[in-house]
Amino acid sequence: MIIKHTLLSNDLFGDLNPKDWPISIADLPPGSALVGGSVRDGLLKKLSPKPDLDFVIPVNAIKFSENLSKKIHATFIKLDEKRDIARLVINGWTLDFARQVGENLKDDLLRRDFRINAIALKLKEKPQIFDPMGGMDDLKNNKIVAISEKNLLDDPLRLLRGFRLMCELDFELEQKTKRFLKNNVEKLNNVAPERIKMEVLKIAHSKWNSSVWKTYSELQLLKSWNDDILNDRELKRKDIASKNSLFGSFLAKLIFLLSDEGLSRLMFSKNDIKRCKNLRFWVHKINNLDDLSEDERFQLHIDLEEDLPSFILFLKERDSNSWLKRWKDPSDPLFHPSPTLNGHLLQKAFQLPPGPSLGELIRHLSKEKAYGRFFTDAEALEVARKWTLQNSPFL
Repeated sequence: MIIKHTLLSNDLFGDLNPKDWPISIADLPPGSALVGGSVRDGLLKKLSPKPDLDFVIPVNAIKFSENLSKKIHATFIKLDEKRDIARLVINGWTLDFARQVGENLKDDLLRRDFRINAIALKLKEKPQIFDPMGGMDDLKNNKIVAISEKNLLDDPLRLLRGFRLMCELDFELEQKTKRFLKNNVEKLNNVAPERIKMEVLKIAHSKWNSSVWKTYSELQLLKSWNDDILNDRELKRKDIASKNSLFGSFLAKLIFLLSDEGLSRLMFSKNDIKRCKNLRFWVHKINNLDDLSEDERFQLHIDLEEDLPSFILFLKERDSNSWLKRWKDPSDPLFHPSPTLNGHLLQKAFQLPPGPSLGELIRHLSKEKAYGRFFTDAEALEVARKWTLQNSPFL
């Protein structure tokens, strides 16, 4: 067993590839350990080329980091003066240093959020995995288990992080841990909006499976930021709950997780809010596509051209395949609306002043082209001439 553990420690150390780190292990004080995501991901064989490195050191972390930043010419960031945590950023690497909490490394790990994040690699002459909480067993069993409810409440963002880890790792939440999350959802209101936003972005960019869908519907972790009626019941009525493809759509997941007001409160960009608002509006309106007028259908494609794949996920099977096929054709004039004649040409041909009327004519031509009512520029000019005659009293 000792031999097996030693081999695993050596394999992990080799996979972490310390020779590529921007620091040398010799730069670290004796008793230092690597902890957190890089250790977990290394054991799962899911390391990125430049993983974030989190170190626990037995000395003043801020002072140590500031001195080290000068030596390696890295950007120094003081993250948390009270908890003595600092960050160095250099050449695409992020290195966090935290002072050991408690009398030893075990004390420090016992204060962490989940057992899979409480595995350390002691950076001694012979690297050694240290797993006092049984996190490695959880990795084997694809489980996320909280160390304690108190630890989660020490930083309520950990409640949302548990769900995020479930999404990213395709793991299950252990039942007691799930209860901890469900019973303390309101505590997330005490977390800074920018921290909530970062977790939401990671959740929305991760790949969801049916288990994630059901778990979120049960926990409603973001209910304080979502008063929208796009709920599980409505989603099932729209026949998408069984579509795994939904779980790959960033925008579809955002409108499921957050209302427009919630997006604003969490300081999402104006562009993200606009895209979500458009998608949400049309999702609510698609009880029957056949009921949409020509103008409504055209406006749908104007609003959602970039995000139509997200919208298609909410359509019934009989419509979704044909819509996706047409969207993939860049020459489809309805699914990719575009003006036929530019404004300068129209102004010159029909003596139109710039303004709303010119915009209405350009839109009219785009719509007529989208529905295949002309194919050449000459035909477009004829359509424009008729429109100007019909609307001349208003011009």
